[in-house]
Amino acid sequence: MGISENKSFYFECKHISISNSMKSFYSLFILLLVLICSGTVFSQSIETGKNLYQNGDYERAIRVFSQIDEPESNLFTGKSYFALGDYKKANAFLNKVIEAELNSNIALEATYTKALVLFQLDDFAASLELLHELKSTGRNNPYYTRAISFYDQLLSYLSIDQIKTVFNQTSNNNILVDVISGALGRVDYSKAQTMLTALKASLIDSNSVDLFQIEAALRDSLIYASRHPFRKYSFPPTGISYQIGVALPSFELGSDNYEIPQHLYFGIQLAIEEFNANQPGKKAFINYSRTNLNSDKPEDILNDLIWNKDVDAIIGPLFSNVAKSFSNLAEIYEVPVITPLANSDSLNIANNYMFQTNPTFAIQGKKMAQYAVNSLGADTVAVLAEMNSLGEATALAFRHEAERLGAFVQHFFLEDLESNGYDISEFTAYLSKTDTLIPSPGLKAIYAPFTGAAAPTLIRNLLTDLEASQSDYVLLGSEEWEDTDLENTRLNETSIHYTKSYEVRYGDSDVEEFASNFRLRFQTDPNRFAFIGYDVANLVLSTLNRVGNPAYLKQGLQELKNYRGLSSAYGFDNEHVNQKVLIKSIFKEN
Repeated sequence: MGISENKSFYFECKHISISNSMKSFYSLFILLLVLICSGTVFSQSIETGKNLYQNGDYERAIRVFSQIDEPESNLFTGKSYFALGDYKKANAFLNKVIEAELNSNIALEATYTKALVLFQLDDFAASLELLHELKSTGRNNPYYTRAISFYDQLLSYLSIDQIKTVFNQTSNNNILVDVISGALGRVDYSKAQTMLTALKASLIDSNSVDLFQIEAALRDSLIYASRHPFRKYSFPPTGISYQIGVALPSFELGSDNYEIPQHLYFGIQLAIEEFNANQPGKKAFINYSRTNLNSDKPEDILNDLIWNKDVDAIIGPLFSNVAKSFSNLAEIYEVPVITPLANSDSLNIANNYMFQTNPTFAIQGKKMAQYAVNSLGADTVAVLAEMNSLGEATALAFRHEAERLGAFVQHFFLEDLESNGYDISEFTAYLSKTDTLIPSPGLKAIYAPFTGAAAPTLIRNLLTDLEASQSDYVLLGSEEWEDTDLENTRLNETSIHYTKSYEVRYGDSDVEEFASNFRLRFQTDPNRFAFIGYDVANLVLSTLNRVGNPAYLKQGLQELKNYRGLSSAYGFDNEHVNQKVLIKSIFKEN
């Protein structure tokens, strides 16, 4: 190889070396640029997600945060699920932040938010322990004040059964003392003393200042009563949410029944939206399940609502046969089920958690007897009803209550009226005022609770027979009597009084306001089922608002005496069936 060749080789090698150096520099530059850009994109994504979160667009925020597996994004994913009421998913993402063992405000915020999540999941002991941990870290903790506030609110919220559960689950002496202190004024003096004894037996160190204060309050019953006035229900913590299950069927568009569940649901939805707008610091969520899916048994639907949706109450189902399937599980899970339309008399026998807002036929008969005897002074009555019809239970209840009130049931006809083509002259002969062979001395009222397709025929035949015998009586009946035309009869002294479950008071300002809001929200006029759904949801929500803790919802509903809705009055009077029955009257104009 000559010199010229060597030079050529040297310059070629140098060129290659420079070229490789440039490539390395270029690769490093690209890598730094990618890191800077990705950091910028990451920062921008976090900020985008935060903006969505702050604006209440939680679902879009979750989509943004889920693309970034970092503590801050996981924190906000958990907070977004919390805001949507999906507490189990919220808990999972918050755990990822806490498990990262960061010594930062992000970890503290995740811990505080998890305490709120555990509260909503009814894991009160674990929630109190996290809050106690946060408030024990000192004032430098940015969540110190909030932890103290929520800790105190939670102690005031717990029911007595929940206090006992926390007492058995926690080993933290301070929490043990605090939960017993929080129970004072919620239990009688004797029970408070028992709780104090249990507390002392659980403590290793019995020199707590708070323990001395409890002992001082329980020195005698007068001191206890003066320091801790009795408080029946709970004060809910700020930010509490209630989970309302809705179990309704759905029908094909255009079917006769399509609008029944649709408008019921719309009414429920509007009530919940108004509750959320008007109750600062509280929120309610709807959890809907369809009850007429072929693949799901009623038991599976209720199990799903309780296990996966963690509902506090269930509105529905629509029909009595499905409601019966809900009945036993409602009792087992201790979750109130409030049926808006079902009126079976056997639905809630010996079941403390089934509530019927539609009065049963037996209740209608009972209330009509009270009205007849106490308001109309009908001390002698007759009853005519069709055997094996819905009116049978009504007739039997009427007779029982009328006799209990001291009235004389002169005639009681419970017969197979269909077999005679609904010719009832055989029975109305006993009710004649002009037939001297079969006198009816002192008879003042006839109760005829006709129901079903035959009701118009039976009403017409009864009026015709009474006209023929010139027998004016007070006539008592079921809702089927509503359209009876008295004006074209010769019964000048007769009046009609009939029971009715629901009646919307059109023209009232609150009814018209609801109808206007409904039209704006759903672009259609409300039917009567929309009013019923709105009333039932408001009844549940107002009771929750009054008792604070869903653990007291059953008791709160039972105690309800006179709630006036847009479609009816409601009152359980320590029962499980609505005892409020509307009674309407028809009189001749003269």
